[in-house]
Amino acid sequence: MKIDLNLFIVFDAIYCEGNITKAASVLNLSQPAVSHSLGKLRTYFDDALFIRQGNEMRPTPVAKNVIDDVREALHQLQVCLVQSRQFEPLTSRKNFSLSLHGSLEPYYLPILQESLSLESPAINLRSNRRVRRSELENKLASGDIDLAIDALIPVSNNILHTQLELDQLVVVARKNHPALNGKLDLETYLRLEHILVSSRSTGPGLEDFELSRIGLHRKISLRCQHALSACRVLISNDMLLTLPKTAAEMYADMLDIAIYKMPVELPDIDVHLYWHVNVDKEPANKWLRNKMIMAASNTKNHP
Repeated sequence: MKIDLNLFIVFDAIYCEGNITKAASVLNLSQPAVSHSLGKLRTYFDDALFIRQGNEMRPTPVAKNVIDDVREALHQLQVCLVQSRQFEPLTSRKNFSLSLHGSLEPYYLPILQESLSLESPAINLRSNRRVRRSELENKLASGDIDLAIDALIPVSNNILHTQLELDQLVVVARKNHPALNGKLDLETYLRLEHILVSSRSTGPGLEDFELSRIGLHRKISLRCQHALSACRVLISNDMLLTLPKTAAEMYADMLDIAIYKMPVELPDIDVHLYWHVNVDKEPANKWLRNKMIMAASNTKNHP
């Protein structure tokens, strides 16, 4: 049986004031409206709840038995309403869940976590495996994930997004690659074997999709989930790896690899941050979005 929670506010007012007229005045309601609400409560509890004695409404044993629980519930509801309008990162113990491509984790997470550790030590951050684009809206709407980072994709009006960065594709190979001699041309790029980094078990990568649009195809000899793994693999062989420039530069600082300009012009990678319209004004989500935007900005200059 459904019940209007406002009825319990009326219940508490009658209990406090001991008079329907006074309760109506406190609640800024008419006396008939308060009497009508009391009638609904009596039906719900199957009890009179209050018995008139002179000018007073005296609570029945049932009313006395439930008043503490009613007041506690109203208090908790008030606390929730207050908390929904404010967010204190320093003391919050909130859990946040992100969806981002595996190659973006080492790019965004270190700076983001460094900031969170200083400003919000009790907050828990979970980086999930990348959500399929077809499931993105449902996952954001259900709250399974709070934010997602992905390339620019078509979304409904229920999904809001903002650009984090505009990146370009480059090619990574081991240093002193015998077939390159310091530069990479298109013929060599298409002739050599490639590693594809993808969280999916099948299907083309973004670069393959763009290549196919201009009638070009490359040979994928290895498919793996993480760019770091791919970079470590190509150190000992002659494979090539196509990555966003920011990620490639980060791995080049860690490993003995070289970066080459893409030998064919492909569209830039438009990386966006996504969230559901339902949490657009929610303080905690808004705070984390700002942190992600700042992290994206800081990584450009972070050593």
